[in-house]
Amino acid sequence: MSTIINGVTFFQDGLNPKPVVQNHVFPYTDIAEKVFKEHHIYLIARGHQTSRYPGRYQQVRVSNTFRTEPYTMFLSGHHFFSMGAFSLAASNLPLDTIVGRYSSIASSVHRFPLSHPTKRYTTSMLTYDRSTLAFQQYLQDSGNTVDYKPNTEPNGGPLVIGNDVWIGAEARFVPKPLTIGDGAIVAGGALVTKDVPPYAIVGGSPAKILKYRFPEPIIERLMALKWWQYGYGDLAVAPDDDIETFLDKVEQQVADGDLQPFTPPVTTLDDFVEMAERHDSIEDGQD
Repeated sequence: MSTIINGVTFFQDGLNPKPVVQNHVFPYTDIAEKVFKEHHIYLIARGHQTSRYPGRYQQVRVSNTFRTEPYTMFLSGHHFFSMGAFSLAASNLPLDTIVGRYSSIASSVHRFPLSHPTKRYTTSMLTYDRSTLAFQQYLQDSGNTVDYKPNTEPNGGPLVIGNDVWIGAEARFVPKPLTIGDGAIVAGGALVTKDVPPYAIVGGSPAKILKYRFPEPIIERLMALKWWQYGYGDLAVAPDDDIETFLDKVEQQVADGDLQPFTPPVTTLDDFVEMAERHDSIEDGQD
């Protein structure tokens, strides 16, 4: 059970890298909270509180492509995107974001919403956006008409974040399809303008490769092993094993047949739709 997107293997079926077709909004209610708890999707990282939403009249947003594994943490905002087990996101990323397992996304990570045209006489939206109220009013007041041409700058496409990725606070991503490879680290404050290779450490503006986490032979072993396909509780390792010892131990477990891939059930849009229907039926019953 896996999906390969831009060279990254995600260990669940059905992930869809195509642009989001529909954005669904659901109220955050007691029933919604129960669904999150039942599916082991966490809204806070520590403590006894179950929700970071202060009271009623809050909303959650999911897309038609949403598929998330249990033991995930969405610690900021109202967007719920596809994410693998044991990952956390402390930033409100776009709904078409795809995150693998064991990844950590710090706070204030941001993806720019739009690239403006740079080869036209102006970078302003006035050459391609008919709906801007101020520009509409100017044309009405002046009696002028203008032509519009689509913005051909590369915009949209998913932000694909692999497994065991660490993205530091205030990292930024340009609004085009980008892939952050397995094991990579994006330094805080970096401006990422192109794909990041597996196990690369990038930083700066624009982000450049500073170094790699491990030597190439070690990276090759890690990419062949793909240890993130397993539940970490099944790995017979110590937290502070050096990387070669870790690889030796887990490779031996695999060779001995002592490890089985972790294949938990996923939460999808259908679970939120069912949640909303349950809420509506309760509301109707109270009338």
